[in-house]
Amino acid sequence: MVQISHRSIQGMNTLFSSWAIVLLVMGIAIEEWVELIPEDERAKMNHSPWMRCCNALWPEDDLRVVRIMMMSSLGLSFLLNLILGMKLTYLIPQNKYIHLFTTILSFLSGILLLWALVLYHNKLKQGQSVHFSSYNINWIMYTAYLNIFFLFVCGIFSLLEYQLSTGCCTWLNIHKSDNECKESENCIKGISLPEHAAMPHGIVRSHTVNSKEGTLNKQTRRVTWAL
Repeated sequence: MVQISHRSIQGMNTLFSSWAIVLLVMGIAIEEWVELIPEDERAKMNHSPWMRCCNALWPEDDLRVVRIMMMSSLGLSFLLNLILGMKLTYLIPQNKYIHLFTTILSFLSGILLLWALVLYHNKLKQGQSVHFSSYNINWIMYTAYLNIFFLFVCGIFSLLEYQLSTGCCTWLNIHKSDNECKESENCIKGISLPEHAAMPHGIVRSHTVNSKEGTLNKQTRRVTWAL
């Protein structure tokens, strides 16, 4: 049986989603995704799918769909990170519907980003024979694939939280936090048995023994006073 903490799952989920947003924002700031090399190699130019206006080597209409998909993935990632942060700080209720919603957001944003990158690669191959002769991929392109990994990991963690909330994962031993343990102890202390409810055998036995000891003590006191 695997032992895992519910709070550690939430913390790692928030951490991965935060790193995904950081890398996405860094990809917007850095425009050197691809180096376009025309026939005249002296006119090399850097290119990024986030560019709103392209140069003469590549018309803007060919990348409009890619840019829309990446912007959608960025917006969903921001929403995912916001919800995960609110879950971590107990600002919203943590039920199975919230876990299911974050699972859908994680996988949807990751799939959108993956689709946009695949489409961008296809556009590069199509433009290689029309607008430029060759191209070189820079390191920032690989961080976009790392974003996809982070988003899918967030989806797996959210799915795990959903399964834990529904009681489907019997192979996991979940450790509650101190606050949750205190709340559960207070609830147990506040439970009162009904009037006609049967008491456990251990409680009945201890109560009988205590009553017998009390009777013997009373008899001993009476004998002492008689002497």
